[in-house]
Amino acid sequence: MPDKLALIADEDTVLGFGALGMDCFIVEARSAGLSALEKLDETKYAVVFLTDEAADLIGEEISRLAGKILFMQIPSCRSRKQMGLQEITAMIEKAVGIANIMDKT
Repeated sequence: MPDKLALIADEDTVLGFGALGMDCFIVEARSAGLSALEKLDETKYAVVFLTDEAADLIGEEISRLAGKILFMQIPSCRSRKQMGLQEITAMIEKAVGIANIMDKT
């Protein structure tokens, strides 16, 4: 059963998460992102966090592993789009029941 966590992100974000014991892949270009995806083994990784920017670079290719590994998009320290932050906020609202109270289903 997969039990490892990984991060696909820019160097600055990797520095912060690397201390948590995650396997980190630095991605600044599409080719590095594709290489990182090839290294992900669905028998080892349960969850892979990736930044907004990394998702923009390799988003289409993630779908081939999406059924085997959970991909969680997060904001990076460079991010201005806050797409990952919106997804995380929505999940927290659902988890604590705020979404139901505010009709955000």
